[in-house]
Amino acid sequence: MTELQVTALSKSFSRTRALDAVDLRLEKGSSTALVGPSGCGKTTLLRIVAGFERPDSGEVSIGGRAVSGTAANVAPERRSIGYVAQEGALFPHLSVRDNLEFALSRRDRRAGSRLAQLLDLVSLETTLLQRFPHQLSGGQQQRVALARALARRPRLVLLDEPFAALDAGLRSGIRDLVSSALTAEGVTTLLVTHDQEEALSFADLVVVMRDGRITQSGTPDHVYARPLDEWTAGFLGDAVVLSADVASGVADCLLGRIPLTGPYRDDPDPDSGPRTESARGGSRPARILLRPEQILLTPAAIAGGGSAAFVPSQALATVLGVSYFGHHTVITASLQTGSGPAIRSRVPARSSIAVGDTVTVTVTGNAVAFRDEALDVAAPTIIG
Repeated sequence: MTELQVTALSKSFSRTRALDAVDLRLEKGSSTALVGPSGCGKTTLLRIVAGFERPDSGEVSIGGRAVSGTAANVAPERRSIGYVAQEGALFPHLSVRDNLEFALSRRDRRAGSRLAQLLDLVSLETTLLQRFPHQLSGGQQQRVALARALARRPRLVLLDEPFAALDAGLRSGIRDLVSSALTAEGVTTLLVTHDQEEALSFADLVVVMRDGRITQSGTPDHVYARPLDEWTAGFLGDAVVLSADVASGVADCLLGRIPLTGPYRDDPDPDSGPRTESARGGSRPARILLRPEQILLTPAAIAGGGSAAFVPSQALATVLGVSYFGHHTVITASLQTGSGPAIRSRVPARSSIAVGDTVTVTVTGNAVAFRDEALDVAAPTIIG
């Protein structure tokens, strides 16, 4: 069942077009992350759904009921929506108890059980009820804000970058707690964020926005592994983009012959006219994507021992840098072919490879071919 339906939604501010005929559908109980760069229109979309802004055209329906559009303009408090802002937006002059009770219905205030249930839901102790917002940590404030948003059992919860102000070490834990609380309540959730990792780890569905339009949507693994264009590939994570010749689902590039996946595996530029025959058997120039975790680097001295990788490669590279991040290591290397462009490999732990080593490059899995946007670029592009 569809909980939120956005149809042909458009909005302009002066001469700036913030939203351009946006369509979006959220199923009941689902969790969706709307991700994109600053200024792409995602917050405007959230504010229109919440009722804080009116669209120029288009319609918003919640639970099958039109709430925004030419024939409807339902007030925010009558939309059955919970809203959590970036800073929590708690009333500074009210205690935690008063902040929560402000959002409760009269019946729930009298019964008292809903307050205890909300505290348990967001893992807050009753000892915090008498504190004021300034006496809480950032994580505690956001949990109180979430509890307040859930107080009236809304159909839809909107999260406007609620974790952006938290310390990096705290962000992941609070994000997981919020996700669990929302799942337990069974509400439909729409998260707006510009943090790619947050979008991929939080939601069932990831929707990518750019310049007021939705450019791609799908499960987190799908949009990460099969982006539709080079911009989306780079925005969602580190990417190595190479020029290649593509034919029959295989790319021929500096790293060898790599099988392709995605909608353009056989012809990344189907609208460019008939394919010209060449020495490569009718191939077409293209751009392909590899993620750093697909690139394995083996010291050249032991590379002949075999590999479980999908596609063996004879490419050699020289290690330029090794960066350790605790849970993974990123190795940057320069290919010893042509002008020596850089590639990036991500491995799960510390590596014995050091700067200056000569390594053999092996590619695992498939590459993704794009509709070509820059065929005149011969070297790999590092995006990250």
